[in-house]
Amino acid sequence: MATSGSVTITEADYLRIIIHGTTAFELLRTGLEFDLFEKLEAEGGLTVEQTAAAIGVEPQPARILLLGLASLKLLDKQGDKYVNTPIIRRKVLRSGERFLGPLIDIQAKIINASLVDFAESMRQNTNVGLRHIEGPGTTLYERLTATPDLQHVFYDNMGDASEKAFSQFLSHYDFTGIRHVIDIGGGDGTNSIELASRYPELEVTVFDQETVTELAAERIEDPDLRKRVHFHAGDLFRDSLPEGADAILFFHIFEIWSLERNTELLRKCYDALPEGGVVLVYNFTCNDESTGPMSAGLVSPYFLTLASGEGMTYSAEEMERSVLDAGFSRVDRYSNLGFSHALVVGHK
Repeated sequence: MATSGSVTITEADYLRIIIHGTTAFELLRTGLEFDLFEKLEAEGGLTVEQTAAAIGVEPQPARILLLGLASLKLLDKQGDKYVNTPIIRRKVLRSGERFLGPLIDIQAKIINASLVDFAESMRQNTNVGLRHIEGPGTTLYERLTATPDLQHVFYDNMGDASEKAFSQFLSHYDFTGIRHVIDIGGGDGTNSIELASRYPELEVTVFDQETVTELAAERIEDPDLRKRVHFHAGDLFRDSLPEGADAILFFHIFEIWSLERNTELLRKCYDALPEGGVVLVYNFTCNDESTGPMSAGLVSPYFLTLASGEGMTYSAEEMERSVLDAGFSRVDRYSNLGFSHALVVGHK
């Protein structure tokens, strides 16, 4: 049974989940597609026949889906009815404390097909899996500009992830006294909008590709926020950063690039800041031993195979060293934050 804190399985079943990982993922994704978990919750559980009627399929396919989900400890059986386990209630119901639908969506529609090219990407040391995404450019972010539907899927997930982690970041850093922040690679503007909402005197500029800044601009309805959240389209490597900021957000960018490329970008941030300015590097991290956590181990192949062909999840110590190598004179480091994140603040 899946309790509120742990799931116990045998070593053999653990290996089965790895070997049959595609099937396990599709069982969960298909349950979402058929709105199964919401229906089970609304009815307090359903039999095989009731499930078949509720999701509009024959009893045999319904039984296969229920068997698979129960074997993965995502459903329990009470009498002749299948019910959601606590982990489904917390993370797969839309009303749960951490709905993972956007993450499952991006895995299904963008990431999973590319990972068959992981081995070849290792051999060539580049993102061979990008061949599955049509469009111009040599990174996933460039290719997505040619496929608006996929771009929406991508930034829906990024925005959702940022929303959950950003409040944690704000508990560790106070923006009082800062006048203007540049959010480079700011995506759909989730962080910038939240930051400007919390600090009424603050101006924020989202710096990203033009099609992305257009997505971000569409999300702002409040007239005051429209005056203080700005959008500057540009290429992070080729174009100059906007002027006049005393802080730069370097959020969920470090994992995309090589350490050398990150130092180059951070040096660009250093040059754009005045004396006393700060760069805030906030990112997923692995531990110093490069043995975990699992989130770091499972997301890193995506950066090599699809995203950029050169990134991975780095340690907080590597983030700090890169900030110092870029020229910043002093660094504050906050490690082991929730969601496997770390924050490194570089002072100019």
